[in-house]
Amino acid sequence: MSYTATDPFRVTLWESITEGESQMSEITLADFANNNEELIWNRACHQHKVESIRRLNRFFKFQDYGKRPIRSFNLMDVDIFTSHLKQEGLSESTCNRYRAAISKIFTTAYKYEKIDRQIKIPLESEKHKSRPNFFSPEQIEQCNEFLSQCKHPYVLHFFHLGLETGMRRGEILSIGEEPDPKGRKPYGVISKDRKKVMLYNTKSKHPREVPLNKFAEAALTALDDRPKKHYSKKTFYNTWKKLRDHVAYGDVNFVFHTTRHTCATLLANEHRVPTAIVSEILGHQSADTTRKYVHVTLKTKSDVMNQLGGISR
Repeated sequence: MSYTATDPFRVTLWESITEGESQMSEITLADFANNNEELIWNRACHQHKVESIRRLNRFFKFQDYGKRPIRSFNLMDVDIFTSHLKQEGLSESTCNRYRAAISKIFTTAYKYEKIDRQIKIPLESEKHKSRPNFFSPEQIEQCNEFLSQCKHPYVLHFFHLGLETGMRRGEILSIGEEPDPKGRKPYGVISKDRKKVMLYNTKSKHPREVPLNKFAEAALTALDDRPKKHYSKKTFYNTWKKLRDHVAYGDVNFVFHTTRHTCATLLANEHRVPTAIVSEILGHQSADTTRKYVHVTLKTKSDVMNQLGGISR
């Protein structure tokens, strides 16, 4: 794969097909993507765009798909590629991310009449998807104990920030970083009174105010107000794997993002915060998205039923 960036904020796409490499008179799939970059990714955040391009590079190199005319494709080509990914050991959810990126290309081509029929690429059904809803109080205690004794204590502070603010890992990493002059990469600014973080260029593309309680503020202080300074992808994921083996052995869905679900669930269940406010805190544009993050605990259901007060008497 060869894509480089002379401008650190611009992603150079997949290899263009030169005239010497292609004898086809019609525009190839790769050239269409190169020539229409802004149309295809105009609503995507920088991180999503980069990840999608990496996936498309792999699609273009598979059986020289990138050199074929864009009009020559159909759903079977995508399904054959997906089957190849599964044989390589990729999960259904990962395959769906590839299919979603590929779909963007053909949707744009159809919209601007570069192909005469729309190629609808359905997502694969994800069986046995069991990402944990939220961490229980016992699991949080176990995580705190384990991470406080590990070789990389910064992971504990990330864990606290995730629980206490609901921020995504990428948003935590953006705090204290320099603003992107082109408005693509996220960055976060701590207020002077240290009671909030302002996030810019977020996933939703809207600035977001994240309140800091004393525990979140203490975690930021421990990270020198710049989490990325302490972060290493290798040490983070290795530490998290050991944590998962300690707390929930064998559960591959024991992930950092669950801290975000836990924050939302505790706000709604323990503190009775309305969904609209939880939505604002998490930065969701739709309350429907927030409802997926808020999970009803057994304690809440028990409290509700106890309010009946023996109506059968």
